[in-house]
Amino acid sequence: MTAIVLAAGKSKRMGSETPKVLIPVEGRPLLGHVLDSVRRAGVERIVVVVGEGREGVTAEFRDQGLEFAVQAEQKGTADAVLACRDLLAADEECVVVYGDVPMMRAETIRRLIRARAERGAEIAVLTAEFDDPFGYGRIVRGEGDVIEDIVEERDADEAVRQIREVNSGFYAFIWGRLLPVLERVEPSPVSGEYYLTDAVKGVRAEGGLVVAVRMADPAQMMGANTPEQLEQVAREMARRAGGR
Repeated sequence: MTAIVLAAGKSKRMGSETPKVLIPVEGRPLLGHVLDSVRRAGVERIVVVVGEGREGVTAEFRDQGLEFAVQAEQKGTADAVLACRDLLAADEECVVVYGDVPMMRAETIRRLIRARAERGAEIAVLTAEFDDPFGYGRIVRGEGDVIEDIVEERDADEAVRQIREVNSGFYAFIWGRLLPVLERVEPSPVSGEYYLTDAVKGVRAEGGLVVAVRMADPAQMMGANTPEQLEQVAREMARRAGGR
């Protein structure tokens, strides 16, 4: 199993020159917490996708047995995953995680990986349910755990906006099955970026099985994109540590 860790994000909204994944929370870089969870989940190989400021990231984690892929420009999540194409074999099982989401539990990552394998799915998508899902892509289910579509907030009609189950952005898949679809993803007409959700939609459109794995604790999705969110993450991590 290989983890693809998306860690090329800038720190614009943080107001910092430090690469976002190196910003400390609870005494360690955000990325350090993520790597701990991935390793505890039993992942053997870790490929970290880095971008601007990558020298700092590679230096900080140089002795941890990681591999690095470079996303030269920030052109979206699908483009970030494609940056790994020369490192991955067709039959390689992969899980996509985020370097700025430090509270994702190892057991949740294991559930995602296991669900894809047990269902024989092309992709397993980690989801969560929120009372207020505003801003998130909504999960449109078919029968049982089958995903028919992922609809972004901006594209959702009123009926879809009422759905409370949302996409976390964490995925499990076989590289060789996803790669041809990834290569066909078109840029967003709004942002010009290439989104991994469009690859998921492409797999489903071709008849591939895409399944949802709903996490029990939605707080695990909490990312750190602003100083306020970083404070919220720190409080939640401290609360969890105190509860152990």
